Amino acid sequence: MNPRITTALLVAAIVLGGMLLYATALDRVPPYLIHDEAQGALHAHAIASTGRDQDGRLLPMYFSEPGFPAGRDPMMIYVTALGLQVLPFTEAGVRTPTALVAVLNIVLMFFAARAIFQNTWIALLAAALLALTPIHFIRGRLLLSPLYSIPFVLAWLWSLRRFEEHPSAGRFVAACAWLALGAYSYLGAIVMLPLYLLMTIAIAARSLGWRTTVLSGATFAVGLLPMALWYATHPARNAQIVSAYQLGAGSALLEALGSRLDLYWRFFDPAYLFVSGDPSLINSTRTAGLFPMAFAVLLPLGLIAIVRERRPMGWILATGFVTAPVVTVISGAIEMNRVMFVIPFAVLVATWGVWALWQNGSMRLKVVAALLIAAIAVQFAGFYRYYMGPYRTSAAPWFSGHVSDAMRELIARSGGDAIFISREIEWADPAWRFAAIEAGRADLISRTTHFSAPPAAAAPGSKAMCPAESAQCAAMAASGAWHEVIRVPAIAGTPTLAILERTARAQ
Repeated sequence: MNPRITTALLVAAIVLGGMLLYATALDRVPPYLIHDEAQGALHAHAIASTGRDQDGRLLPMYFSEPGFPAGRDPMMIYVTALGLQVLPFTEAGVRTPTALVAVLNIVLMFFAARAIFQNTWIALLAAALLALTPIHFIRGRLLLSPLYSIPFVLAWLWSLRRFEEHPSAGRFVAACAWLALGAYSYLGAIVMLPLYLLMTIAIAARSLGWRTTVLSGATFAVGLLPMALWYATHPARNAQIVSAYQLGAGSALLEALGSRLDLYWRFFDPAYLFVSGDPSLINSTRTAGLFPMAFAVLLPLGLIAIVRERRPMGWILATGFVTAPVVTVISGAIEMNRVMFVIPFAVLVATWGVWALWQNGSMRLKVVAALLIAAIAVQFAGFYRYYMGPYRTSAAPWFSGHVSDAMRELIARSGGDAIFISREIEWADPAWRFAAIEAGRADLISRTTHFSAPPAAAAPGSKAMCPAESAQCAAMAASGAWHEVIRVPAIAGTPTLAILERTARAQ
């Protein structure tokens, strides 16, 4: 068969399989939108509808919001806004563009691995390993920006390998350009991508010499010009970032280089990587690590093989893997958002481990390789069953599921009356705005008041929502001015939110 036809068929199979895994049941799992997802969705909806953000700014670089003036990364919001041209504004609809980016990652992994290993079937295996990596699967179904850095890392690796094979100024510029564009995907990329640029220059210096500095500098200057102009016209952003991420000056740097180095080693804790994963149920089911358990064997094998083979691309992958926690060390806490860069490097190093076993020539080692691959598939099957089943209930408190359900109930009972929502409900404002727009009732937003004390001046028929067990809610019901209409429980049964209605007069 023609190689191009074979490639096209394999890519089509990857896309179909990826869509079935990553874009299925997004309306059910994860259970509901978290605060950051709701905020990102609202920004994307505003851009998709008017071309302006929620503050009325035309096509901004970063999207500020109350409590986070530094702003959210642009790539995710603009991609989601593009998707909303054809997708409904629902929980599944706003998450679908991210799921498509995750599928794109799998496709790019295929091409990058094929370029690195010069073998189509090993490339297909690398794509499958990425698809079956628990943390990539989980984050591929959430509307969060860190995943958006991965396509640029993979495109860079693919371009860099093509340059290594046939050096040219054009291919070198292409590799640098992917890194420059990746800076718009996630704030942490601004730390990691210059490191990857240094790796690129090291690879190219032998064939391009002094031109590497000129070409890389020019490529980054052009690619980062819009960002530089934004920073120049919004000088407060630097201080906002320092405040938002709690980055100190010299003392924080010394702390990062000293006591915080333990964060680096803690990231490589086998229990964290291969057994239980992130403590947050937003990023983990706690039934699997970030990577399949078989990676505990394949990653060391891959690193050993890379050291023995001494291929430049191998050193790039190994360096990318061991430097992945740099951002989290600087920030002072191991957070999933800041270590997402490890994913493509870990998968390719693990693939190198499989390749080393298979190339050894020993039938026994080939059997070991096959068993490790089978173990990954079996483990993912169990992980997937749990994720699509019990995980929805166990993770619901992390996703504030009862808030969304109660707000839908409130919308269903609202006519033209005023609405009052207690500030005791965490992150109620973005969740309410999302629910109102989703239901086609954006008119409710302007009629809503978020209250700290029981509202005194409320017309009869007005609706209020508050935590059912709170003293505030009990006082409102006991006053006779409000009566409880319904209690809406969380998926797991508790906690509950109460919807109250203003009576004709206080009793």
